[in-house]
Parts: sequence; C-alpha cells; structure tokens
Amino acid sequence: MIAMARTLRDMGIIITGASAGIGRVLAESLSGAGAKLVLGARRIERLEEMNARLGGRHRCVRCDVSRRSDCEQLIARGAEFLGRIDTLVCNAGYGFLHRVHETPADDFEQIFRTNVFGTTDCIRAAVPIMMKQPIREGYRGQIMIVSSAAARRGLPYSGAYSATKAAQLSLSEAARVELLPHGIAVTSVHPIGTQTEFFDVAEAASNKRIAGPGETGHRHSADRVVRGMIRAIQNPRREVWSSPRTRVLLAVNAIMPWTGDQIMNREREKFEGLNGLG
Repeated sequence: MIAMARTLRDMGIIITGASAGIGRVLAESLSGAGAKLVLGARRIERLEEMNARLGGRHRCVRCDVSRRSDCEQLIARGAEFLGRIDTLVCNAGYGFLHRVHETPADDFEQIFRTNVFGTTDCIRAAVPIMMKQPIREGYRGQIMIVSSAAARRGLPYSGAYSATKAAQLSLSEAARVELLPHGIAVTSVHPIGTQTEFFDVAEAASNKRIAGPGETGHRHSADRVVRGMIRAIQNPRREVWSSPRTRVLLAVNAIMPWTGDQIMNREREKFEGLNGLG
C-alpha cells in the first residue's frame, strides 16, 4: 500500500451515530473540509437539521445500528449516493453504569447488539463494496472504529461497556491484517472521557452519577478527538489516541495489572461514595 495523504474534498464518508457527540463534530468538520457525507442515526430530525445548516448537500439516513437491516440499508444507500465509500466511521454506541453481576442479561445483549454487532454489520456490508473500488490515493477504502481507552482496561461499573470496546479493538486488529492485501485500511480510535452527552445518557439510564455537581472529571473535548480522527482519515494509521499519556499508562497496566487495579479501586470508592453504594 502506498502511503500518501488523502484529499478530504469530495471524499465519500459514512458516519454512524452522527446526530450527537463525536459523530456530530466529525460530520461538521469533514463537511467544512469539502467531504461528501452520509449521516446515520436514529434521530433523523437532528441529522436533517444539521445537514440543512451545512448546506443540504449530504444524505441523512435513519439508522438504528442494533438492527442489521438498518446497517445494510445505510451502507447500500450510502454507496449509491457517494459513488464509492472512502471511509466508514463506525461511531454509534452507548454505555450504562452497573456492576457486572448486576447487569441484566437483556442489557448485556442490547449493548453488544449496538456497540459490537452494529459495527460488524456495517463492516460486513461495506467491505465487499470497497474491495471492488479502484485504488484512490493509495487506498481502496478505510474502516474507522470508534472504540475507547477502556478497550485496554475494564472500568468498574462500566464492565459491559468496556467489554464492547475491547471487542471492537480485537475486531480492528484482526481486520487490519486481513484487509491489508486489499488496500483497505483499518483504524481504531481510543478517546478517554469526552465532553459529550454520552455521560448524561449513561447517568440517566443507570440512575447513578459519574461526577458531583459542577464536576466533569478529566475529559477531552470532542474537537480534540475529532482532530486526531481527521488526521487518520487523511493519513490512515492503526490507532488514534487523544491522550498519549493514557496510552503509556495502559501499556504499564498490561505489564503490571496490579497498578491498574489500584487506580481503578480508588475510582470505584469515589463512585460508590458519590452514589451511596457499597
């Protein structure tokens, strides 16, 4: 594969979970750079409002990625509208706050259906299309999977979410090697906590608080995460980390997991104290 910078102008990109958070900021930034977008999310009205504000030149598709048929329709309509899929960004996902043994089986199934199967169903539909595309600026296409720093370290009270992010990372690593001979790049994205509505939704779904009043903890802006993602769309790379320091600490955790346990135990105590748990 020839390494070269890809041009964002007129690049065909599909984004899931584009109605809010990282997906929304990514869509707005790519649109400003001249990319041609297909935006997928359950809240179609949010997509249409954003598209109108961006000039109305993108395609909006109602898509619940927990449904395989929705994923297949998104990719099919996206390929038809774009002409080719240069990058598929699998971004849709959510989390909640329960201990592993207290997480209902249905909740486990649903979060995997959205965060993991929503990723694999989109990839399964998109890769055959990409394989038939001529090489453009060194690549036939790119799969970008928005995972998390939690993919490399399970978080207390977020075990189910962490498991889905670890699954996405494993899928990325396998597909990256499998698709290399075909000129298709695979990139995994690993944000730390990000200032989006993700945490509000998780708190509401779980009836628990992540931080006290007026506190947000150590979180990055969605803009910071998106800047790294855009660089990796222009110059595909294996992984994108918004916090190099966190990446180093997680490498240490892999060698000495007891150090990670100590840090996570303090976080658990703080969380339980905030929520009156024990």
